[in-house]
Amino acid sequence: MVFYFHGAPTSRFDLMALEDRFIELGVRVVSADRPGYGGSSPSPRRRLKDWPSDVGALADEVGARRFAVMGLSSGGPYAVACAALLGGRLVGAGVVAGVTDMGWPGARDDYDESEAALMRIGDESAATAWCEDRYGADGSRFFGSVGDLASADLALMSDETMAGAFMTAVIEAFRQGVGGFAQDITVQGRPWSFDPGAIATPVNVLHGEADTLVPISHGRHTAELIPTAKLTTWPDHGHLSMIAEIPRLAADLVAPMR
Repeated sequence: MVFYFHGAPTSRFDLMALEDRFIELGVRVVSADRPGYGGSSPSPRRRLKDWPSDVGALADEVGARRFAVMGLSSGGPYAVACAALLGGRLVGAGVVAGVTDMGWPGARDDYDESEAALMRIGDESAATAWCEDRYGADGSRFFGSVGDLASADLALMSDETMAGAFMTAVIEAFRQGVGGFAQDITVQGRPWSFDPGAIATPVNVLHGEADTLVPISHGRHTAELIPTAKLTTWPDHGHLSMIAEIPRLAADLVAPMR
């Protein structure tokens, strides 16, 4: 079993267009909304390192003693946190186009400016007000704010099934308003409070070199921080297009359990 952590602002529906591929590979993937997204209750003042205990409780609920985790984009740090804090329960972890530790001095170089501006606010209430002003209280103006995308991302979004799934995931993210997103990016902007250098679980870091939203430097930095990490990059992949690599990653992560 693999627990998947969605991007921002998306939701548990991130991978809905890939369900047939997971079935084909024989991989069970479980995805939960982070607090404030979709149907998940808000959790004021939550921290990145709170997430592993939630994942452990969810794993207990579904009867998974050992499992893998993976996160896309803003979900990447949550996969790293689980690798650091869940110890022997994990067989592997994957970080796909993931944001690195924003405490790193180079983290904001070439980073998406609107998201960087939101991280700089640093306060959940003020960040929510900023998002409401920029995107609307219901997030309906978010789609018009997405920056330039790589060619591979534009090709992905030209596929009706993939584009529809992405739209559904974002709409669900804002079901409770923009507060969940504002908090998520506020949490993302803080330095990691756990030690990635102590991770013993195998970690696969995947990143597109043409990513215009989370630069390739983030993937490289995360891989440098984790002694067990393996970095794989693609010259033509952008940010959104990396979702195509997730089914094979999921299968690779659970291979040791078969």
